Amino acid sequence: MYKILIVDDDMLIRKGIRNVIRWKDFDCEICAEASTGEEALELIKKFTPDIVITDIRMPNMDGIELIERIKAILPQCKIIILTAYREFEYAQRAIKFGAFDFLLKPTKVEDIINVVQKAIAEINKEKTMIEELEKINRLLQEKLPILRENFLFNVIFEMITNEDEIVQMAEVYKIDIKNFVMILAECGIKEENEKPNSHLYLLGVSNILNDFIDKDCSIYTIYLNNSQAVYVVSFECEPSKKEELEFFELLKQLKKAAIECFNIDLTLVVSTWGYGIVELPNKFKECIDAINYKFYFDNEDIIYYKDLSHLFVYVDDKKLKYLKNEIISNVRYGNISNIDILLSELEETLKKSKADKQYIFNLYYLMLIEINMIKAQVLSSSSQYEQEDKLQDIEFLSEILKCKSISELNGVLKMSIQKTIEEVQKHNQSKMGSLIKKVIEYIKANYSYNEISLSEISEKFFVSPSYLSRLFKKETGKNLSDFINEYRIEKAKELLATTDLKTYEVADKVGIPDPHYFSRIFKRYTGYSPSEYKEIVKFKNVRLNG
Repeated sequence: MYKILIVDDDMLIRKGIRNVIRWKDFDCEICAEASTGEEALELIKKFTPDIVITDIRMPNMDGIELIERIKAILPQCKIIILTAYREFEYAQRAIKFGAFDFLLKPTKVEDIINVVQKAIAEINKEKTMIEELEKINRLLQEKLPILRENFLFNVIFEMITNEDEIVQMAEVYKIDIKNFVMILAECGIKEENEKPNSHLYLLGVSNILNDFIDKDCSIYTIYLNNSQAVYVVSFECEPSKKEELEFFELLKQLKKAAIECFNIDLTLVVSTWGYGIVELPNKFKECIDAINYKFYFDNEDIIYYKDLSHLFVYVDDKKLKYLKNEIISNVRYGNISNIDILLSELEETLKKSKADKQYIFNLYYLMLIEINMIKAQVLSSSSQYEQEDKLQDIEFLSEILKCKSISELNGVLKMSIQKTIEEVQKHNQSKMGSLIKKVIEYIKANYSYNEISLSEISEKFFVSPSYLSRLFKKETGKNLSDFINEYRIEKAKELLATTDLKTYEVADKVGIPDPHYFSRIFKRYTGYSPSEYKEIVKFKNVRLNG
């Protein structure tokens, strides 16, 4: 039932409104009547009506004042004004001050019913809206931890970079980060046959952290993956040196407790101090840099970024790049004889360089990727790349993650190299008879490509440049570069004789974009410059047609 309060100093009008309409038919009831504004306000406090029907002119209280005071007590209450025609402008002012609608006296029953039904519809609409907002707010509160974690994840990985947006979103998610350190926890399983429930252990570490740390701190947890989590510990005020030492001592106790409780390998990395949420990405980078150095520390140690400056070694990797390129080149051309020497040199160079572990893993990972691509290209050219080969490639890549030394990494790389070189050699053996024919076809199809060369073609057909050069000379009696130039000049002669193209246009079409160089080559092979050749052909055509 919707409660209606009638306010009018005329008793007949009040009784008429109460009795002339069957209010129950409209799910309404008249909860009370008032003859003055003061009386109405008391009844409003007592009955909290949904709708107030009031005269705009009453003793002792202005209609506008009554509306304002009703709205202060019941903001959602719908106030319907009864007014005479001469007070129409006054009624319009009342609407601006919060009245829902107005009725002109004398008022028809139908008009009262219509405006009340309109008010009820508005009440229902607002009620639905409020319920939806409350529902959304409840869901937000339920999902707030997840939303907060996702937001912080996006901040540390710099998926959101606008500082104003970050600060605004932090307020929405009720995140208040002031003086803070970031702790990166990495969890490993000690027993090989134990189920990998690292994410549950990370949750346990988070719970222990909350138990150990002062309640004046705020702790925000961000799970990166099943084995790593970030804990942002925020202090209201900048800690003193004494408080900082006490906090770091607590971290030692926390790590010891977590290891004893869960029987896990736990690495804790601590950033330098930061202030404000916008500094999270920089502190995260510190943690990521620091965790790459964990193999330099004993298991019971906590790694502090500020202590690592003496360990950061910036590798001059020119020699490493050279060795990598040499290994890949030998694999591409099926040359096994140099591999052992190159791998030994690679291992020694890495040991002397003191490169960090992640750099070394990345180097081997990238080499395995390139070697597997060579193997895939060779096998796909003969439609032999089966599912078994693909799985073997994946196994090699996953094996490097298990390696605990450079020697083990070299062993995995060597196995992959041997398998790939075997396929390259088989491919070359089966294709040698038709190799030169295919090379010639390739040249004829791609002569207009200015980058075509001995090295480009040898890479395309998985043979070394020196071998291809010797084989081509043996089979054709010409050097490969001479053959390319001769074919280009023949095509140029055709264009000069049959088209009106300029010399530089012809040069570009046959793969020699430098017109001066083209002219020299053309004269070397024909004895004429391109313009002279064009005139000779033109003269011959005139004589023949004459």
